[in-house]
Amino acid sequence: MLHRLSARQLSWLLPGIALLVTLCWLTSLEKYLGVRYHVSLEAALPPDWAQALFAPSRWLDDRVRSGGTRPLFRLAWPTADDEVPLFKPVAKTPMPPQMKPLPEALSSGQFLPTLAQQKLRPGSQRILLAGDSMMQGIAPLLMHDLSRLHPDWEVQDLSRQSTGLTVRRYFDWPARIVDEMDARNLTLVVIFLGPNDPWDMVVDGQRHVFPSSGWALHYAKRVDEIVSAAAERQVRVIWMGLPSMREGRVRDGAVLQNHIFHERALNWGTDYLATEPLIGVLSAPFKKFKQEPGATALNLRAEDGIHLTPSGLRLIKQALLEHIQKATPP
Repeated sequence: MLHRLSARQLSWLLPGIALLVTLCWLTSLEKYLGVRYHVSLEAALPPDWAQALFAPSRWLDDRVRSGGTRPLFRLAWPTADDEVPLFKPVAKTPMPPQMKPLPEALSSGQFLPTLAQQKLRPGSQRILLAGDSMMQGIAPLLMHDLSRLHPDWEVQDLSRQSTGLTVRRYFDWPARIVDEMDARNLTLVVIFLGPNDPWDMVVDGQRHVFPSSGWALHYAKRVDEIVSAAAERQVRVIWMGLPSMREGRVRDGAVLQNHIFHERALNWGTDYLATEPLIGVLSAPFKKFKQEPGATALNLRAEDGIHLTPSGLRLIKQALLEHIQKATPP
């Protein structure tokens, strides 16, 4: 067909195709530029223009690329199981995050411990796995084991690389998780994210530099958006802490983020799963390998000093699986 087109027609057709492809993948381009260069096409455009240009790509993200996981509507009837509380409600709503000095560094070798404060509802579970590329490695392994141990459970993997809580223009984790809680009547949400977040945060037109008390305050508020919605709906939450990181800014971010994750979980009565004792503590020098007595050194970390090797993924998956199993009623 192309050989029948004139040069003039091709000169219009090819740029048109290129423009159409660009519009369809605009959110992916925005995501790459934001993570790699920390710039935003959307922020540079007038709001009306940005909304119109990004609409096709966002529609594809929600309806096609995500596997069509977002239902158009949901019909549900109450059952006796729906009336069983997932955990004892918090007696008093915790104080919202407050502006305060940044936490002091922990002594070498110390880390924030795991919190196991909730039990699962009896019966079949409906679980959402949320997070960035940290969760993308864990989710398939966990889903495989849970499907074998609990064939009647429903587990959804919503993890997406290059996402986080700091930037919510192209993917809003708090809003999406709340949507999934309501649409799927979830009983458990597991969250593992963070390395994409240690950058300045803009809230209501004001820039909060990382790291600062203002940044920590607004980051904690975004954590609370998720945890408070879960508490209101009697949904259990496991928030996974970050392990050691090699690069300075990502490492500094993980230290502050773990303090926030741990503090908000403690206040809300939800769970926090520490990964530091498995992979490496943030208060000690970064190590790729873990040496067990009488065994060959185990390589746990990818070359970027952020992600995990299959061995590291299996360690965290096993710890998460055991955490869930201990919370499961007999």
